[in-house]
Amino acid sequence: MKKKIVLTGGPSGGKTTALSIIKESFGIKTELVKEAATLVYGGGFPRKDNSVRHTYHAQRIIYFVSKELEELACETSSAPLVICDRGTVDGAAYWPYGEDDFFKNMGTTKETELARYHTVLHLTPPTDPSFYQTTGVRTENLEEALRLDKKFLEIWKNHPRRIIIDFHSSYFEKVKIINNVIAKLLEEEK
Repeated sequence: MKKKIVLTGGPSGGKTTALSIIKESFGIKTELVKEAATLVYGGGFPRKDNSVRHTYHAQRIIYFVSKELEELACETSSAPLVICDRGTVDGAAYWPYGEDDFFKNMGTTKETELARYHTVLHLTPPTDPSFYQTTGVRTENLEEALRLDKKFLEIWKNHPRRIIIDFHSSYFEKVKIINNVIAKLLEEEK
């Protein structure tokens, strides 16, 4: 069975960049799953406001797209590690009706969703505004990103193999930690 590793954390924590570096470092030993929210919003899903109705529908779509992308990667790739840019649990941080309602609405439980992932790498965003980056899809300012990061820390806290990787002014320090974790997981597969 393939090991799924999820990269989570607040916006601008370096998840998407980490995926590129992991692929460059480990090649065919890893299969990457892109962030569903980026695909959904980048593909034209309206993001006119942050209303409850809009967030409700957006997070339902993102949950199911994430789940299907992960399952497809596991079924079609020969790589022993599937690395996910966010996981199905992350949507609970955005859910307007609370964490318990999120999992109920998705027809699952938090425990079931946590069990989908072998390892969780939580990448914290910068606290210094000069390091915070926005993108065409990212709408959160730094204050909102840090608030969300706390929610992600809380939502994933019960995962038995969660590693929190703090922000470093040199991204290479963060990359070194991530690559060491991935290398150890690949070694376990031999």
